[in-house]
Amino acid sequence: MTNKQDKELHLIRRKKKKNIIHEIYLYDQTLVKRFIKTAPLPDIRKVWMMEDTALRRLEGLPVPMTHGYEEKQLNGAKEIIYAREYLEGKPIESFSDEDMEPMARMMVRIHQRGVVTRDPSLENFIKTADGKIRFIDFGRSIILNPKNPMIIDYQGKELARIWCHAFAGNDALYTRFHDKYFELLSCSSARRFLMEKISFQWYKLIMG
Repeated sequence: MTNKQDKELHLIRRKKKKNIIHEIYLYDQTLVKRFIKTAPLPDIRKVWMMEDTALRRLEGLPVPMTHGYEEKQLNGAKEIIYAREYLEGKPIESFSDEDMEPMARMMVRIHQRGVVTRDPSLENFIKTADGKIRFIDFGRSIILNPKNPMIIDYQGKELARIWCHAFAGNDALYTRFHDKYFELLSCSSARRFLMEKISFQWYKLIMG
């Protein structure tokens, strides 16, 4: 039986930037994101739409289930409520060699669906109770047709961000991840060359 207290609405985070308020709540096994835009400007990237679209595209993979969103006017402000499944797990402080194969497999499956997360920072990965790695925030993702050549550019940049942000520039970890990623991706040598070139150039840009 679920404890009654578990079904109360808990505020996890609240932040305000200019004329935008962003709140995150936990209700039972549902994560609720609330956006309040109190003025016409500045504009806000529709992260709720991006996340909902990405998770629908990834249905069947081990990612959170989306519950959709709604937009409405609230006393002169614009309010957006987005809800998705809450995945339980522990934040990952750092990756190990043993994590590289399952992480590469997860990222390949996401990319093969035409979704690129664009934010593979360490804080967006968790490890579940059974030891599996999960990516949990698709609010900045880009969604393309997997056959669209543009995805090569996004994938290359994604690899650079993983190298820089998820692995903190650890070359040994990235090499293990990189080799397994391309083994599982099974792409042409030309596509691999382009992705690697973009990745390396973007990595140098990020690291300065």
